[in-house]
Amino acid sequence: MLFNFIKKHAFFGFIFTVAKATVYFVPLLLADVLSGEDFGVLEYALAGLGMIVNTIINLGVPGAYPYFLLREKKEYLQPVFRFHAIILLVPFVINQILYVGFNLDVNFYLAFNISFIIANQVLYSTQLKSHEKSIVAVILDSGIYLILFLFFILSQLGFIVVNIRSINICILVYSLFYIILGVYKFLKHRHTIKLKYYREILNFSIHLLIATFLIFLITTSGRILVEIFFDFTTVGVYAFYFRLAAIVVMIHQVINIAFFKKIYTFDPKILDKYYYIFFIFIYVLSVLIFILAPYIVTHFSEYFNETYTNNKDIYFLLSAQMVMWIASALNSNIVDRENLASQNNLKFLVLVVLSSILLILFKDKITLPLLTYFHFTIIFVACMIQYYSLYTKNIRFSRSWKALSSIYLLTTFIFIYCFND
Repeated sequence: MLFNFIKKHAFFGFIFTVAKATVYFVPLLLADVLSGEDFGVLEYALAGLGMIVNTIINLGVPGAYPYFLLREKKEYLQPVFRFHAIILLVPFVINQILYVGFNLDVNFYLAFNISFIIANQVLYSTQLKSHEKSIVAVILDSGIYLILFLFFILSQLGFIVVNIRSINICILVYSLFYIILGVYKFLKHRHTIKLKYYREILNFSIHLLIATFLIFLITTSGRILVEIFFDFTTVGVYAFYFRLAAIVVMIHQVINIAFFKKIYTFDPKILDKYYYIFFIFIYVLSVLIFILAPYIVTHFSEYFNETYTNNKDIYFLLSAQMVMWIASALNSNIVDRENLASQNNLKFLVLVVLSSILLILFKDKITLPLLTYFHFTIIFVACMIQYYSLYTKNIRFSRSWKALSSIYLLTTFIFIYCFND
């Protein structure tokens, strides 16, 4: 039985390992070849502003796909999602006009082009995961990093000069792939697409748009906050240790891809049982990796050697933050499937506003460790809001929220008493 299981999933495991290893290692490799500022700009665009803009231009549509097709069984809506790829072309074209005709800052131009790519990756991979086509979904999810890896190889061979402008060109060329793919699929299926159904999808997805935007603003705004309070070089430092800590996220991604359909259909009591064990396991693993990193990474990264001593508290907090990040992502799937996204929107908005006010009031006292801890706390509170909204519908993740609360308190204790001598 074990042999058959391994044989069945071996190819997927190989593809997943290669793709996600690329996601993990490419930014770390680029940190050693780009200037500190350019690396910060790339991370700001790639996993900061680009991620948040992606949620806006995607209009919440990807999240509507599993809801309508897996939960509501409305198969007639499937062709309409191909029209959404054409809608995504509108902000992309506007970005090109602003850059060519109105001298849009190259940093924002890069972020908006990346947001177009990420929006397409999310759109197509969500559909593929919903139909358990995991291998192609993994490749698409990692597409932009595979392209950056190719960029890195070409730069090492001397064919490309390593700077933010050459990366801009690389990203623009990759954007053409999604333009061609979207137009081709639309033209091929245009006779089956009914725009009235697209309006039906938008009526539902608008709540997902707001919820997804707010949760992404909460969970992925770290790089943006660092840039606001410090500079792009500091963004690079923060992003480097975020990437190191994020190795455990690959485990979550395996589960999210392999069991995506089941997450939308399993009983919440069963999910709660597995989730809380998973959270504790990820936390223990994250701390263990944090402890071992100085003995391993130091042999591979000069950037790590130059920055670790002054930033090991940042690294620890980000290691703990990964658990909260994973929890918020898993919770979002449950919230979406129960059509509760709209209930969270006002609460998330209040959280964002109150957090912003606190940051403004204490801006003169903000250090990078305090900002990282503050962001960690915000994500924890967001997770509690998600659990509360599920509780109002008598869906109780009692073990999960207790596990996360324990992790938060333990991390706070360690941060205060071990890193603030």
